[in-house]
Amino acid sequence: HVSPNLLEDLFGAGNNSLADLDHNLSSLPVLETHLNAQARNLIAYWSSVRGSKALTLQLARQGLDGAEYEFARLLVEDRNNEAQSYVDWLVHLHRGIQLELSGQRKKEEGEGVGAGLEGAMAGLSNLIGR
Repeated sequence: HVSPNLLEDLFGAGNNSLADLDHNLSSLPVLETHLNAQARNLIAYWSSVRGSKALTLQLARQGLDGAEYEFARLLVEDRNNEAQSYVDWLVHLHRGIQLELSGQRKKEEGEGVGAGLEGAMAGLSNLIGR
């Protein structure tokens, strides 16, 4: 869901929903709104950085445009220099808590499953104890 005010500020009056936007739109209209001017300035900057390659606007509205699938295909997860993502860390923490509660942690501690978990558990204990 997108705010109708945001759409009107970017694309002009009469554009209150994503379905109202022209699917063939390739550039932002020139409007006297601050948001529109900022967006056009960003596009102008990216165009200048790209050099001779033209930069056009392409809508990728969920459930409305075929470009949605192309956009989703191009998304990649930032691996944060091979560090664990937040979701990976939560899964690791949850697994450690389950092992701790079931009493299996002592058996698998020698295998490295609990490595680093003690610090996280202590940190959580401190937060809960406050």
